[in-house]
Amino acid sequence: MKPSSLHHDSLRLVSYCPLCEARYAQGNARLLAEEGDTRLIHVTCKKCGGATLSLVLENPSGASSVGMVTDLTHEDVMRLHRGRRVSTDDVIDVHKALNTAISDLFHMPPRKSRTRAKAPAKARRAVRP
Repeated sequence: MKPSSLHHDSLRLVSYCPLCEARYAQGNARLLAEEGDTRLIHVTCKKCGGATLSLVLENPSGASSVGMVTDLTHEDVMRLHRGRRVSTDDVIDVHKALNTAISDLFHMPPRKSRTRAKAPAKARRAVRP
């Protein structure tokens, strides 16, 4: 879906820089994506150079937004948005690689996976009233 022009309410919610409190010029806002009443907007402040990425939701009762300060340009956001999703296996691979790298850095053997040992049945019964 091709993003449409920015709606007035969307721009009003992201009209000030959270870093320097300067008012954004309307041309600084870039609509990156739109789905229904939800818009993803990237704004760069001309005064301080800071950037924000905001998700704006408009509905009949008004509009709300969630934003974050970022160092990403609008091109970075679009490249990451189109990229491959991170899988659970990717996260596990990074965790293992970091564990190995830290162990090598400090010359320590890699940590073994911890398994949770169950208390013997007799000990579990003794704790219960």
